[in-house]
Amino acid sequence: MRSSNLYAVILAGGSGTRFWPVSRKSNPKQFLNITGKGTLFQETVARIRPEIAGSHIFIITNAAYHNTVRRQVARFKIPKANILLEPEAKNTAPAICWAAAVIQKTDPGAVMAVLPSDHIILEQKKFLKVLKEAVRLAREDYLVTLGITPSRPDTGYGYLKTARKRVNGKQIIRVEKFTEKPAISKAKQFLKTKKYFWNSGMFVWKSSVILEEFARHLPKVYGLVGKKTGMAYIRRVWRLVPRISIDYGILEKSKNVVAVAAPGIGWSDLGSWESLMEVLSKDKRGNILKGDIVAVNCRNTLVWGEKKVIAPVGLNDMVIIDTPDALLVCPKDRSQDVRDVVDVLIKKKRREV
Repeated sequence: MRSSNLYAVILAGGSGTRFWPVSRKSNPKQFLNITGKGTLFQETVARIRPEIAGSHIFIITNAAYHNTVRRQVARFKIPKANILLEPEAKNTAPAICWAAAVIQKTDPGAVMAVLPSDHIILEQKKFLKVLKEAVRLAREDYLVTLGITPSRPDTGYGYLKTARKRVNGKQIIRVEKFTEKPAISKAKQFLKTKKYFWNSGMFVWKSSVILEEFARHLPKVYGLVGKKTGMAYIRRVWRLVPRISIDYGILEKSKNVVAVAAPGIGWSDLGSWESLMEVLSKDKRGNILKGDIVAVNCRNTLVWGEKKVIAPVGLNDMVIIDTPDALLVCPKDRSQDVRDVVDVLIKKKRREV
């Protein structure tokens, strides 16, 4: 049953550089159809529709993606006014503050779920069950993050150090520390302690509570976009807004953060081509072959093609991504380094970005 004061804020402004060369600035990861069921962005909206009405879904995106967003959400009956357009990317904190202020004006008792639009979640029912628990805690004035139990010492994720506490007779998972993308040695230590979750980047809180946190920890952001919310005003002041993430700006400073474990939801943030291989179905040799692929004696290899026949032979643990103007070839465990390629292309002002 839908809650009358539950809202969603879907973050859809990212550039998705780690999915290059399929993801580009003009067509970033969230607008790609990875699973064949719709784009990642469309799947994010569809996933929450059983619990959150279209009129309660807000989308914040870069102004450059406005037409793409409008086209992709047409079937979900989301009001045009619910699409908030950032004049330029300022990371997650300003976007969330602005969206919270918009929702707070509409509904002072609102609870808002903040959801990235470029993740995969394969198990909708399990996800909605976790979301329900997060909403329950948010109604008690906590800042709630969804935690994913680590399956490997991945250096591409942020980590949450947690401790289980009893509060008013109920057990909660307190978040004691955030660690952003640690070295591999640290990540291995984290797994051994079993006190750490991956930070999924999905959050639930009251709009009033998060705005209080902005006023306390990021007063400049709050002063600029936490009270006045009109689009004309936002265009005038957005250049003055600091560029900062919600993790650095609020969550690492607040003493009011708890986690809800999210086991079995089939989650991946698709932060690398390797992470995609964890969630898509494979052949009996562990390969994922998309396109016109003739693979001979390959194992645990991802090959993504578009127009030509691709014939990998004898490859193990590799990634091959072919597009009309760019080809990526790398070991699976080095796929995080794609962002370094993008950095070089940006410096050289190459159109392939």
